[in-house]
Amino acid sequence: PLADGRRAVRDSLIVTVGGQLEQVAGTVTSFALRWMLRPAQLGIYTYLRLFLDNTNRSSLGISLGAVQEIPILRAAGRESAARRVADVAYTTNTLTCLVYASGLALWALWRAPVLAGEPFATDYTGGLAAVAALAFLKRYQDFLIAVLRAHQEFALTTTLAVLDALIFAVAAVAGIALAGVWGLWGAVGLLFLFNIIYLHAKHPLRFRWAWDWRTAARLMRVGLPILANTAVFGALLNVDSALIVWLMPDGPYWTGVFTIALMGTSWGLDLAGRIALVMYTYFQTTMGRTRDPVAVARQAARVVEAQAPVLAAGGSVAYLVGPVFLGLMLPRYAPGLPALRPLLPGMILLGLAWPARQMLITVDRPYRLCLATLLGLALATVAGAAGAGRAGIVGVAEGMTIAFASVYLLTSATAFAAALGPAGWLLHQARVALTLGWFSAGALLAAHVPLPIANRWAGLAARCVILLACDGPPRLAGGRRNAWGGVFDRKTPAETLD
Repeated sequence: PLADGRRAVRDSLIVTVGGQLEQVAGTVTSFALRWMLRPAQLGIYTYLRLFLDNTNRSSLGISLGAVQEIPILRAAGRESAARRVADVAYTTNTLTCLVYASGLALWALWRAPVLAGEPFATDYTGGLAAVAALAFLKRYQDFLIAVLRAHQEFALTTTLAVLDALIFAVAAVAGIALAGVWGLWGAVGLLFLFNIIYLHAKHPLRFRWAWDWRTAARLMRVGLPILANTAVFGALLNVDSALIVWLMPDGPYWTGVFTIALMGTSWGLDLAGRIALVMYTYFQTTMGRTRDPVAVARQAARVVEAQAPVLAAGGSVAYLVGPVFLGLMLPRYAPGLPALRPLLPGMILLGLAWPARQMLITVDRPYRLCLATLLGLALATVAGAAGAGRAGIVGVAEGMTIAFASVYLLTSATAFAAALGPAGWLLHQARVALTLGWFSAGALLAAHVPLPIANRWAGLAARCVILLACDGPPRLAGGRRNAWGGVFDRKTPAETLD
């Protein structure tokens, strides 16, 4: 059977709403950590969390290869092969994590006498030892979640993500109150244990010890290019801050205030990434059932067109309200607000590149994806550097938008041009441009039309009404067209997208 389009929409809604709840709880936790820990302690904890959160990279791409293969094998009816891949990946993860954790423990032992007598030396070396101990729980938890997502268990994993954020907010505060930073590390470990126990209680998936070096090598060959693409894309996302630090006078200050522009725009990339996380498994399912890259490409192109009004609608709200809201909440960072609106179109377009990125990975063309992203990274460096010299952080934001738009077009052409044909690809771009243009026009009209209202807040309310009048009808039409993802329908949904 073909993939269920309304189920895909419903899964996307679940992941998106859950992600917003998770972010709210995470924001509360971040405030609590800043209130209860000294800056040096928080800095050490944040630094050491990088080693814990990057435990997954110790698998050398094997986990990524497994998550790529499992949905394809299951869609082809090869459940036992999918199970074998998961078990071999689990075994390899355990072995590589043992090497990684041992390295961290040895580093802690080596640094302990060197740092003896230094302020916060115990926080650093003891925290490093805690990371080494927690690495196994972290690795198992994350791989379990990844495989469950590959099984399209998005309701379960999203529920866990929200519970994780809420429980950690409470546990972190309680841990710090009882035992300072050591209580915080204890809260991290207890949270990992809770997550694993919860998932085991809700789902029968278990891993067994299995070793096959040929399978491990194949998964590494599949996963390492995906890991490399992740690294290049990460560099693309961080090049703006690096350019500001390197090229602008008082670079650290301007990098700091530039974060308010990132806060007002990065939501689009996060939202698109969450939707892509869902659709990636549907692309893999299509590939497993049809073995046809063209079918996957056409499916991904339809996802781009369905995603465009969602991101554009959010972008229009951010364009109108973002500078006012963020300026009110974070007045010390207000000098960075002029960069928000120039950066916003680029972030929206980069978010629209996600389905094409996932499609290229699904059909095993990661090198073409990496080349397209590398070209965008080079352009971002040149355009951002030129913009920094011309107009400071506003120029950097404009340069990033040009570069991100180029990445979108390059990635889209790489993924879809052959499958859709030149005329079909241009028609696809025209539909996306028409959607973006409609919402952009509404945002520009609402934000800049002269109004005979002196009161600031009354004027903002009037502008919001104008925006709603422009953007509301297409939003409602899109929701009805996709039957709201079946959220309000208890019957088995009909197939739509596919």
